[in-house]
Amino acid sequence: MPYSNSGSLHWDHRDGRVAAVFAAVVYSMWTLEVLFPTGLGTSSDALADPDSAFGRMLTSAHRTAAILVMLAAGLGLTLGAKGPRPWLTVSWWSMAVFGAAALATSLLPGRCVVSTDVACAVESLVEGVGGTTIGQPPLAVLATVAALLASATLTWDRWRAEERAWPVLALITTAQAVTAVIVLVLAARLYLGSGDGSPGVALGLAQRSHLVTVALWLFAVGLVPGHWKRSRHLRRAPERLN
Repeated sequence: MPYSNSGSLHWDHRDGRVAAVFAAVVYSMWTLEVLFPTGLGTSSDALADPDSAFGRMLTSAHRTAAILVMLAAGLGLTLGAKGPRPWLTVSWWSMAVFGAAALATSLLPGRCVVSTDVACAVESLVEGVGGTTIGQPPLAVLATVAALLASATLTWDRWRAEERAWPVLALITTAQAVTAVIVLVLAARLYLGSGDGSPGVALGLAQRSHLVTVALWLFAVGLVPGHWKRSRHLRRAPERLN
């Protein structure tokens, strides 16, 4: 949190790490649905009903998480590792775009309790679900792609810096890529098939899996220390001229 030594607020890179971890926790709150007896993936699922108390709470929580993601990205850009780190810079900016897109979709009217649920946004638009706007699917796609790009470029930067955690980041990125492709392909099929006759409000297994990988990426952003401080050396870095 911001601290004060002279009567003014001062941000520290640790605030960014905390923001990323809290965002990951919030993006994992959908797992609370196991407490409901309706089961997963059914039309009566509490999570699938945006008018339920849990649905409204989840919408507000994801809006908060998007703000935390943008805060973490902003602090990473300003207080994180400095120097010639183009891949890390791309990662921070992609993270900021993900947060901004997620926040924008959460503010738009619609029936999707998870703002970045591309399949839900597409099917809701195709089926003409009340309140759904044409801007929701593109923003949801943008958020999905931005999160993947942020994770991939962070992994590459950590590999170049010989961070011990880079294999874990690589696994997270691979899992996120697989689930993102599945979600996007599913959304494309729904669009081309003009929906299946039911409102696209249920959070499916593919989107749940993608949310897990997004949360793991955000946990990694907060817990892995290397990209928040200067690295002593990078792989394949050009040698200094004497």
